[in-house]
Amino acid sequence: MKQFLIIGLGNFGMGVAKTLYEEGDDITAIDIDKSRVQEIQESSNQALLGDATDRKILEQLGVDKFDSAVISMGSDEHAAILITLHLKELGCTNTIVKAENEDHGSILKAVGANKVIFPEDEMAKKLALSLSNPNFLDFIPLGEDYSVAEIAPPEQFHGKSIMDLKLRQKYKVEIIAIKDESSGMFKYLTPPDYVFQASDTIICIGKFEDLEKIREAK
Repeated sequence: MKQFLIIGLGNFGMGVAKTLYEEGDDITAIDIDKSRVQEIQESSNQALLGDATDRKILEQLGVDKFDSAVISMGSDEHAAILITLHLKELGCTNTIVKAENEDHGSILKAVGANKVIFPEDEMAKKLALSLSNPNFLDFIPLGEDYSVAEIAPPEQFHGKSIMDLKLRQKYKVEIIAIKDESSGMFKYLTPPDYVFQASDTIICIGKFEDLEKIREAK
């Protein structure tokens, strides 16, 4: 069981806290809004009312014991920066911060954020890609131009094997798994002689331009 500190309980922070708690992790959540703290009580191990920009509060929490801290301060950019700085100085090993814009993200990285996320930008990109590329059922950018995608195999793939299609050589993607949508079952370490079915979903990793070649396959 991992321990997570969630600072800021807006929609994003609340969603992260509840999901991690449902996964069986140990959650400590903190916010200055009493109603939000009350809401998270049943979905956390510890819910605290307080201002996390106060370094003394973070010291009392012993932030170095957490596997990760997630900071989501809404539009209060200054608070996010100050909290990130405090966590870094207090020994938190992995700080993930929601940023408002690119400049804010650059400052957060400079003061110690291990990862900066832009949820609205990422969701907008995923939506645009799903609309532009109907075969892309889901899409997760990983950085360095690589992504994980769930792709409905084109009709031309049906009845043909990975080896027949030369999927790895021709398209330069690595298959993580094949999901049978009719049964919900996953097939991992898929052998080269696996034959694609109409009910399959390919879960693979590669550069976006290479993943897109599968969608355009003739």
